[in-house]
Amino acid sequence: MASSSQYLNGVIMLAGGTGKRLGGCSKPDLLIAGDRLISWSLSFLPKVPTVVVAPGEVEVPENVFLTMEEPPSSGPAAGIVAGWRRLANSFVFSPSDIIGVCPVDAPLSGFALRQLARQLQETNEDAAEKQKILLGQVGEVTQYVLGAFTVRALMEMARANTLNRSVRGVLAEIGFATREISPDYARDVDTPADIAPVTELLRISR
Repeated sequence: MASSSQYLNGVIMLAGGTGKRLGGCSKPDLLIAGDRLISWSLSFLPKVPTVVVAPGEVEVPENVFLTMEEPPSSGPAAGIVAGWRRLANSFVFSPSDIIGVCPVDAPLSGFALRQLARQLQETNEDAAEKQKILLGQVGEVTQYVLGAFTVRALMEMARANTLNRSVRGVLAEIGFATREISPDYARDVDTPADIAPVTELLRISR
């Protein structure tokens, strides 16, 4: 598949989880600034094949795929693999193509994916040893579900045992690098206290 102008060939958005700290609500359906959180997050992505990993009752646009890890609730690493398999069932990718991975509750993460995908591609253009994964970093915190993954890395994940394993543990076996991103790009909605600052970010980013 030819690269897009944003260097991304697809996106996997993780939208599962229980939303326990938000009172058990569905995070994708959380209303912020008059729209669902998933709608905001999708709106900042480039126009590339996109799959949302979420329960079947979550509504997504017609041009977005919906899938779920099997068995359900087996963790975000399994969710990434489920998303990759859904994309691979519908599109042909080369091993060097780049797929972005992001969480639904960080609505500006699409900007980070553009940055990380560009940096990953530019790093690999002349490097003898290719980098497989480039994750966002905010200060000392690595964003394990916000990054640019080569198809080669996703294929390795698909061959590994990811059920009920942390993304951190799985990626440590594959290898990854990090790059600093804006804290705004990783700002997520985990608790009711996060809603107001994220709403302000959305207001100024429209």
